[in-house]
Amino acid sequence: MSSPPAVAWSSRVPLSAPPVDIADALLDAAIRVGAESMWIEPADAAQARHTVTLERGGFPLGSQTVEGHLASAVIARLALIAGLDLGAEHTQSAAIDLVGPSGVAKAMVTLRLGQLSCEVVFLKPRGRAGDAPVMLDDRRIPSGTVIEHYRVLEYIGRGGMGAVYAGEHVALGTPVAMKFLHGSQLAQDPTSSTQFLREARAAARIKHPNIVEVLDFGHVDSVRPYIVMELLKGRSLGNLIERNPTGLRVGIGLGRQIAGALSAAHDHGVVHADVSPSNVLVVDGRNGPEAKLVDFGLAHTIEDHPEARTDVVFGTPHYIAPEQIHGAPADAHSDMYSFGAVLFEILSGRPPFDAPTVRDLCLMHINDPPPALVVEGEAAPAPVSDLVNKCLAKQAEDRYRSMAEVERELTEIEHTLDRRGWRRWLAR
Repeated sequence: MSSPPAVAWSSRVPLSAPPVDIADALLDAAIRVGAESMWIEPADAAQARHTVTLERGGFPLGSQTVEGHLASAVIARLALIAGLDLGAEHTQSAAIDLVGPSGVAKAMVTLRLGQLSCEVVFLKPRGRAGDAPVMLDDRRIPSGTVIEHYRVLEYIGRGGMGAVYAGEHVALGTPVAMKFLHGSQLAQDPTSSTQFLREARAAARIKHPNIVEVLDFGHVDSVRPYIVMELLKGRSLGNLIERNPTGLRVGIGLGRQIAGALSAAHDHGVVHADVSPSNVLVVDGRNGPEAKLVDFGLAHTIEDHPEARTDVVFGTPHYIAPEQIHGAPADAHSDMYSFGAVLFEILSGRPPFDAPTVRDLCLMHINDPPPALVVEGEAAPAPVSDLVNKCLAKQAEDRYRSMAEVERELTEIEHTLDRRGWRRWLAR
């Protein structure tokens, strides 16, 4: 897929001008060059400078760096236009109509105060010729439907936020996977579009062999968003475990790959927030089974600081961390706990905790120590059980400092397996 040509753009206003004028000029510039989105994000950890980027089709049209205090003022101006609360501690979104010298545009403004960033997604005019009709329910999209550059071929399945189809690029014939936000979800909550597209941006910024590659994104009739990803031929880790437990050698290899994927995500400031066997695909690789971490539907950046709510818990019950059950937002250490529960199931064939009700299951996560890890009918080697138990520690501070540490430990265990065979570990 070729990128659009770079477009020279300018705010037409000197950066010494009042923030109100700069914010309005940036919006007008975005409309004038046909941008699909505008991002105002920190350029450094200290947030001393911000970068303003205009994008179209997932590619940058141009960017400009501004001082942090000026970016703060511009973001405040955009929040005021959108009616967002600058005193809130969680991520907010709102749809607005923009009227400027270059025309009228609809846009979705999202504000993240934790990292002091703002994104403006411009919605294309509705009802353009060639657009497929939008469906604000959960009917399946008919095979052969053409949406922008892609043709829908076959329904694959559905997840918490979207349905997945096999498709192809119309001009290139390249096979792809297309994930559409559930129409009913969009009808119930229009702001879910922003969260859904956050998955695309979160996953696209991470380049790792064990994370599904995001190729593109767009909208059906400018309303219902979809994400285009590489099409993977494999089966979910959950199905693999259920039908044929992996054993120690293969299980450690898959665990090391998943740990590496999470380490890369965390290095890019992205928390997955729903690590489970159903969100890992296993494909045939050149050197054996390969894990691919998918479905960043609940993902957020580490700086988001979503508002903690004790009445709503996100995640999959068998793999959710104790702090998430108490209402704390997901972070890198809760991803690590979920990973520990997944690795336990990979090796033993069952999750560490199980109960007839979700309430009882959550209480086990909070109170019960992990059971003894049994692999292929025998007690797991001490280095393996110690690693799993440390990931499953009830308190986040008792776990590893990072997924990078977990990956290193698993790599060393894998090397030991290759050299000696794991039963040597059982000798006392």
